[in-house]
Amino acid sequence: MSAAQLIELEDGFKVFASSIMEVRFLHDEIFRAGCYDHVELQQRPLVVDAGANIGMFALYIKRRYPAAEILTFEPAPESAAVLRQNIGLHGLAGITVHDVALGSRPEQVAFTYYPAAPGNSTRYPEQSGPAKEAVGRMLSPRVAERLYRGRDITVPVERLSAFLTPGRPVDLLKIDVEGAELDVLQGIDPPQWPLIRQVIVEVQEHAGRLAAVCDLLSSHGLEPSAGPGPQSDTDSPSRMVRAVRR
Repeated sequence: MSAAQLIELEDGFKVFASSIMEVRFLHDEIFRAGCYDHVELQQRPLVVDAGANIGMFALYIKRRYPAAEILTFEPAPESAAVLRQNIGLHGLAGITVHDVALGSRPEQVAFTYYPAAPGNSTRYPEQSGPAKEAVGRMLSPRVAERLYRGRDITVPVERLSAFLTPGRPVDLLKIDVEGAELDVLQGIDPPQWPLIRQVIVEVQEHAGRLAAVCDLLSSHGLEPSAGPGPQSDTDSPSRMVRAVRR
């Protein structure tokens, strides 16, 4: 396990990270480019963070909504450990870390972890080609090759419904799981769908997955709209879907 380093991203804002390149990219995407700035929540929201990585989205939510309760899900042990370090570093309360992937049923699955790009780790590495090509165009093929050099691990999968309190609304469900978007959504029981008020999901388009995600959200009373993924080029397979309850 590579040791996380303490990185200063802006004046007074530091985080632990195992990949300096990735954490600077995430900081630019979330805190500077404002890819989630359009989200409006109540002052004490319940937020589900599927694919929490090292916690940059959770830190962003806590900066805007200090009283938020956040359920984070991160199956890669190294990333979950850094996530906990960042929660402790910032003295944050109300964040629960679950060391599992979310899916349509409980199981154990093979998972590819990318040490140089933990946020791109996935249970579907065979679908990573277009994303790797996009990174190659943005940076260089040589850098992309290094970032997508992974190792296989086994991780547990649970359904999201197992962690939701019956009758309690979810103000925001954020999903960034590198190809497993439909798996996460299929792990929500029908009675819990009406309680989900807003969804933001980064979809890695593959074999009609974008349409399937939008159709599923729409069938449960949410109004989806799709746009380019944050900081992605026009040929990137990444799309950002935002859905709010009608």
